[in-house]
Amino acid sequence: MEKWSRGGGLRMTFLKLSVLPILLLTLIVTVFTVVSSARTLRREVESGLRDLNGAVCAAYDMIYPGDYTVVEEADALYLFKGDHQINEDYSVIDEIKENTGAEITISYQNVRVITTLTDANNNRLTGTMVSSSITREVLGKKIGRFYQKVPIGGTDYFAYYAPLINSDGTSIGMLFVAKPSKEVEKMVWKTATPIVVGALAVSAVMILIVTMFSNKFLQTLIGIETLLKKTADGNLTAELEPEILKREDELGDMGKNVVRMQKSIRDLIELDQLTGLYNRRYVQRKLEAVQAKSLETGEPFSVAIGDIDFFKKVNDTYGHECGDAVLMDVSARMRELMKGRGFAARWGGEEFLLVFENYRLEMAADSLEDLLKLIRSRTVAFQEEKVKITMTFGVTEGGAGQLDRIIGEADKKLYYGKNHGRNQVVQQNIVE
Repeated sequence: MEKWSRGGGLRMTFLKLSVLPILLLTLIVTVFTVVSSARTLRREVESGLRDLNGAVCAAYDMIYPGDYTVVEEADALYLFKGDHQINEDYSVIDEIKENTGAEITISYQNVRVITTLTDANNNRLTGTMVSSSITREVLGKKIGRFYQKVPIGGTDYFAYYAPLINSDGTSIGMLFVAKPSKEVEKMVWKTATPIVVGALAVSAVMILIVTMFSNKFLQTLIGIETLLKKTADGNLTAELEPEILKREDELGDMGKNVVRMQKSIRDLIELDQLTGLYNRRYVQRKLEAVQAKSLETGEPFSVAIGDIDFFKKVNDTYGHECGDAVLMDVSARMRELMKGRGFAARWGGEEFLLVFENYRLEMAADSLEDLLKLIRSRTVAFQEEKVKITMTFGVTEGGAGQLDRIIGEADKKLYYGKNHGRNQVVQQNIVE
C-alpha cells in the first residue's frame, strides 16, 4: 500500500491524461448519438405524419367525394364532405388511429369539429380552438407545416397541419395528424440506447486497458524509484525486479542504467580502483559477515595476509608504473584462486588480505602454496623488462573473538615469514 501511495500523484496525472479524454469522448459520442438520433427520428416522424396527413385526405376524398362545405346554425355547425356530414361520423379517423396510433383532427377554420383527441374523462375535444399562430401559418399561407411540442389538453404532440383546400382553391379548415412527444422521445431513446450502451462498454474496456497499462507503467517507475531510494540510503545490494530488466523499452533501459549506476557506486565504495579487489574498509564488513555465519553454522573460515617480497625494490628499480603492473598481475592471480573459496582484498600498499570461507587452516595453506607456485613461475612484462616476484603469506584459522586479533595473528605469521627467508606460507603458531 505504501508503495502505491507514493505513485498516487503520478497515477492521478495518468488518469487525467488518459481516462478523462476517454470519458469526454464517450460523452461527446453519447450526446452526438442522442441528438443525431433525435433529429433523424423527428425527420422520420415529420415525413410519416405528412404522408399520413395526405393519406387521410385521400381516404376522405375516396370515401366521400366532393368539396368540404359548412352549414352553420345558431347553436350548431355541420361539416360536409360532398353530401356526407362528417362531423358526427368518427369511423374513418378512429380506424386510422387504431391502425397507426396517430391522433387526427379536422377543424373548421380554427375550431376542432371532429377529432380523436380526448380529455382526462375521455371526452372528445370538439369545439376547442387551434392555436392562432398555427391557423395563420397554415390557413393564411395555405401550406402544410410540421410542429414540435404542440400542447393540447396538457399533452405535447409532434403534429403536422395541412389546409383543407376545395376544388375552387378555397381553404375552409385544417387536417391535423399527430403523435405524443413522449412516444417520439421513447423511440429516440430506444434507438440511441444500444449505441450509448456500446459506447459506454467500449469506454469501460478502454479505461480498463489504460488503467492496467498505467498501473504496470507506474509499478515499473515505482520499482526504479524504490531501487534509487535504497541505493541513496546506502543499500547497494538491493535488486530490481526481473520483469523491469526484461522490458525492451525506455523504462527497461532506465532500469538497466540504474543497476549499472548502482554497480558503479558499489565498485567505487567496495573496490580498490587499481587492483579491482575489495578495499580494506569494505572487506572488514565482509569478514564480519563471514565470522557471524561461522558462529551460527559452525562452518570454519581462515584468514591470510600476503605481502609482495622486495616490492620497494621493484618501484625503485623499474618505477611506480611497473609496481602498479605487478600489483595488478598479482591481484588477478588472487582473484582467480579465490573463486569458490572466498574473497581477496588489497589491505594496503603491497599487502593483501585473503578470506577462505568453509576452509580449515590446512586447506587454506595448501591453496596459498598453489598460489605461491603460480606467482613464482610467472614474470610480469613491463615495457622491455620482465620482472620476477615472490610473496610471503601468513595464515590463521578464524573463530570467535575480535577480528583484529585474528587478523593480527595472520599478520604476525606473515612477518615471521618475512624475517625468516620470505617466499613462503607460514601457518604454524609463532612461539614468542
